[in-house]
Amino acid sequence: MNNYYTESKIYTVSKINKYIKNLFENDYNLQDIWILGEISNFKLHSSGHMYFVLKDKESQIRCVMFRGNNYSLRFAPGDGMKVKVRGDVSVYEKRGEYQLYVKEIVEAGKGELYLAFERLKLKLKEEGLFSEEIKKKLPLIPKNIAVITSSTGAAIRDIITISLRRFPNLSILVVPSLVQGVSAAQDIAKKIDFLNKHLKDLDFIIIGRGGGSLEELWPFNEEILARSIYNSKIPIVSAVGHETDFTISDFVADLRAPTPSAAAEMTIPDKNSLINNLTLLKSKITRAAKRNFELKTENINSLCRSLKYQGPENKINQYYQYIDEFSARLNSRIKHQIELYEERVKKDVQRLDSLSPWAVIERGYSVCRKIPGKEIIKRLEQIEVGAKIEVIISDGRILSKIEKKEAVSN
Repeated sequence: MNNYYTESKIYTVSKINKYIKNLFENDYNLQDIWILGEISNFKLHSSGHMYFVLKDKESQIRCVMFRGNNYSLRFAPGDGMKVKVRGDVSVYEKRGEYQLYVKEIVEAGKGELYLAFERLKLKLKEEGLFSEEIKKKLPLIPKNIAVITSSTGAAIRDIITISLRRFPNLSILVVPSLVQGVSAAQDIAKKIDFLNKHLKDLDFIIIGRGGGSLEELWPFNEEILARSIYNSKIPIVSAVGHETDFTISDFVADLRAPTPSAAAEMTIPDKNSLINNLTLLKSKITRAAKRNFELKTENINSLCRSLKYQGPENKINQYYQYIDEFSARLNSRIKHQIELYEERVKKDVQRLDSLSPWAVIERGYSVCRKIPGKEIIKRLEQIEVGAKIEVIISDGRILSKIEKKEAVSN
């Protein structure tokens, strides 16, 4: 057998990483050096350590600045900032990655993306694209909405889950789109234009994605998307990144939500709260009508007491007759008004109940969901043979396993 692989030439992963780390740390050219670049994907860990990427047009390097070195910083680093950093290049043995261990950071001006953001923001503001007067109002109770985002991201799952929990009767159209990369802004803009042309009855459109670096969120800072939002006849809700992330789309949109989850909370009413409000309104109307009746009665009684001492007996009798007739009409009118309000509230409650998906299930239908994930199965391609599903019926649920699937022509 060939003796090429001798014991002396076989290393463990740990040993080779440690060896490479020693090479880095013993190279004077990689120790206590200054590097100029732009911060990207900045994260401040709960431990106080800072993690970020330093980049230029052609390359990037991972950086870490431990709490002991960053506590004396006189500014808050962030994505898009151009900085000079001092530190040592070494290897993080656990992952076998080389990175810069930063000891000092000095501001060197704004990064190119940040400056581009500010220039476009100023330009569009001067053109009036951010004006509050042109922003369209969203309906109190939407029926049909569209969501333009990645079909595989957490954002769409959060929006659907929260929206249907708050108002199960809502119809949601998911429009898959790129949300990062050079073609993403144009792709989102085309989807907005398509919906305005072919689905004009939509109550509003949500565009957005989860958090990310300045580069990952950049499509929402591009002019083509900003103008598509501005020209949309359908109201647009911008829900990009985290609460601290602001994009050009946020300023142009009719409503800015800090996160995709918040977009659902802010735009979709809670059905149970609406029903409770209707019940409360009915109670208030009843109390108001009763109080009005009591005030009118008191006024009548006061008038009767004053008439007792102000005229002949026949005039008093006429007033008594007038009072009786007025009281009867008033009672009849108040009763009629109360009946009208009760009937209106009853119809509203019946209408809401009729729209409930459970009413459909009670008529003999069922809902199939994937296990795990609880995703509702609408098409055959969503499920594979051998997969487990949950079938929801009116009085419980059935756990099943797919043995065979067949397509049925419509």
